[in-house]
Amino acid sequence: MADPSGSHLRAVILAGGAGRRLGGVDKALLILHGRTMLDHAIATVSGQVGAVALSAAGDAARFARFGIPVLEDGRHRGKGPLAGV
Repeated sequence: MADPSGSHLRAVILAGGAGRRLGGVDKALLILHGRTMLDHAIATVSGQVGAVALSAAGDAARFARFGIPVLEDGRHRGKGPLAGV
């Protein structure tokens, strides 16, 4: 029987872009209604999946406070978030 809880599913939030249209500002850390965009994304998916990770460009340490694994761009750095997938 299928697991309706979604605990077998995984989500990866893509945050690997350079933010060129925002002058280099990190979109994931922009504040909307008192919370970062990343906080909103995590809250949206976390109740629907068993685990959440972040695919991000740059220094992963800046995302440590969110408590989810960060998958760094590595060899795909600078090619956009989909290249990191």
